[in-house]
Amino acid sequence: MKPYASMTKDEQTAELKALREQYAEIKAKGVSLNMARGKPSSAQLDIVSDMLTVLSTAEDCYDGKLDVRNYGELLGIPSARALFADILDTVPEKVIVGGSASLQLMFDLISKAYTHGLLHSPAPWAKLDKVKFLCPAPGYDRHFTVSSTFGMELITVPMTEFGPDMDFVENAVKEPDVKGIWCVPKYSNPDGIIYSPETIDRFVHLKPAAPDFTVMWDNAYCIHEVIGDYVPFPDILSLAAAAGTEDMFYEFASTSKVTYPGAGPAWPTWSTSRRS
Repeated sequence: MKPYASMTKDEQTAELKALREQYAEIKAKGVSLNMARGKPSSAQLDIVSDMLTVLSTAEDCYDGKLDVRNYGELLGIPSARALFADILDTVPEKVIVGGSASLQLMFDLISKAYTHGLLHSPAPWAKLDKVKFLCPAPGYDRHFTVSSTFGMELITVPMTEFGPDMDFVENAVKEPDVKGIWCVPKYSNPDGIIYSPETIDRFVHLKPAAPDFTVMWDNAYCIHEVIGDYVPFPDILSLAAAAGTEDMFYEFASTSKVTYPGAGPAWPTWSTSRRS
């Protein structure tokens, strides 16, 4: 089919008419289709139904001396921080356990960058003339919505079978206005791509012009091999620390899709210097 941009006005008008006719035919069928993504089936929800009976007494609600029914640790329940640190092969001091939505934590981070800046920011991003963000595509539309909400210029990064096109990324980060990149390094939607060791190595050795360049490392599916063999995945913070670039990475994960949606906790992890 000829690209729309190459069509004449008459061809575009004819194409629009044909598409409207197809749309009307589909509407006339009265089909109700839920297009929501990532919703577990009832069978999957049944697998975790026993979690509803785990807590039955007040004593069940203590983590050591901490009564988790009450207001408590702002950084998260200590045992949860230790558990998720183990999952990501890091240490509890680098983990904060938040609510169920990792995307909310990502939004909050970008919001903080705009209002206050990050660890190595010369100024809050809101005071800059232009902010650009790299968006590997196909990718997660909600990530891109976060960037567009803050008025960023989105730069499409081609995806390969090994992850984002790193030649493209390494060239793009030479521009100071480019402040970060979205990444889903394991089972990236929608193609299920797992970043290769070479891709990961090139990420930790990036040399961006922006001192506060931020890699949003959304390790969303780090524990999601419910069926099939577990695929080990390297700890990005350890690799980045060895390369001297640990401050560049924020890693996010959540267990929501393997419990009830909205029931599992989410957590970010990053370098201890960012926390200090």
